[in-house]
Amino acid sequence: MEEFGQISLLPNLGEEIEEEDRIRQKEEENQVEALLFSLGRSVSVEEIAICLNMGKEGAILAAERLRARYEERQEGLLIKKLEDRYQMVSHPKTYEGLIRVVKSPRKPVLSDVALETLSIVAYCQPITKVEIERIRGVKSDHAVNRLVEYGLIEEVGRLDAPGRPMLFATTEEFLNRFGVDSLKELPGLPEDMEKLLKEEVTEELKDSFGLDMEEETEETADTADTEETADTADTEDAGETADTADTEEKEDSGEDIEESEDIEDAEDGEEIETAEYREETVEEDIEEEGTEEANAEDPEQ
Repeated sequence: MEEFGQISLLPNLGEEIEEEDRIRQKEEENQVEALLFSLGRSVSVEEIAICLNMGKEGAILAAERLRARYEERQEGLLIKKLEDRYQMVSHPKTYEGLIRVVKSPRKPVLSDVALETLSIVAYCQPITKVEIERIRGVKSDHAVNRLVEYGLIEEVGRLDAPGRPMLFATTEEFLNRFGVDSLKELPGLPEDMEKLLKEEVTEELKDSFGLDMEEETEETADTADTEETADTADTEDAGETADTADTEEKEDSGEDIEESEDIEDAEDGEEIETAEYREETVEEDIEEEGTEEANAEDPEQ
């Protein structure tokens, strides 16, 4: 009897667990709903995870359940996904009544120039203003400033190049205005056009900002090696020249020393001959004086 009693309790336990899961999920959806309504802007998955005190995967599941629930109801509000963010927005079927209340909705009218510039930013982002002008072939200051004013593009950083020009990319407002949830949903460009755009952007980066640093570095390294080799060769030539000069100098010095010794020997020989000559002259003078004295003593002779 006890075994039959335990078996009969299992279905009730499973239902209780399922009911607890439904309540927990409902509370998570309500929390996400309140967060989106209170902030009034797009909310990232990280923010939803912090609000629910759980990981990103659980936060995404809760947000997706809430979005599916709003889609199913088709009432005045929708939960829209923008890339990896979520935002509470009004349903398109309510626009007409909202416009009558607002009377003058702020909906910018884009000129052909602005649309062309926006298309370049959308497909080539992040991109600098100089790159936009290179693709269009004309100045684009006014168009870029107008798109920033409309909130369709924004500055997302600076290029690591001389002058550090600003980089522009599309915004969430761009996704809302054009009715896409992600940039991946934009119509694809023809392959030849995409290749041409990439080549033009690459060429612009090289010409305007000198980003072909790797090639310049390699050329500089080769030049440095060549100069170093030339310097080494010059040093070796200079060393050989110095050694040759020292050898010749030593040879010249040896010749000079030998000539000096020869001259000194010759001078010593001349001095010796002069001394001997003087001695002979003195002896002859003495002999002559002796002869004269003898003759004076013997006049007869």
